[in-house]
Amino acid sequence: MKKTLKKINDLVKQGIITNYAIAGGMAQFYYIEPSVTYDLDLIVQVPGEENTLNPLAKIYDWAAQNGYQPESEHIIIEGIPVQFLLAYNDLVKEALENSNKVSLYEEAAYILGPEYLMAIMLQTGRLSDKERLSKFLIEDVYDKNKFFTILERFNLLEVFKKFSGENNG
Repeated sequence: MKKTLKKINDLVKQGIITNYAIAGGMAQFYYIEPSVTYDLDLIVQVPGEENTLNPLAKIYDWAAQNGYQPESEHIIIEGIPVQFLLAYNDLVKEALENSNKVSLYEEAAYILGPEYLMAIMLQTGRLSDKERLSKFLIEDVYDKNKFFTILERFNLLEVFKKFSGENNG
């Protein structure tokens, strides 16, 4: 993982991506008991992404030039499947802008905060996200005020109430 993070940080240094944050199951590992995941999901900001039909092209060009092969929606970087995802809505954009700088495997990295991860899981609503969200709620490693402020701002309070009701009876 250390080598993979180093390569991702190199993408920032080279200006291929301007910002990134670890999301999904790997981000969960940082905060709570892990669940099964095999890939590294990255939310990325790419320079000039609004002006192109293929905003991830420079990442795929870099991968090809450096011998990293695409596999499905991933690029295998130093043995780790990495999925590059653009910040696809306002919640994810704000989450990226407010990511936390951390040290992972002695490498600087950026990771979505737990409150944003939880809100994105709620918004996405996949079964795996609901399971992860339940773990966050049980392990209580987040700022409740911040979480509910995010839910309110992105109109997710009713979704959370429904989720809470489904999981409590």
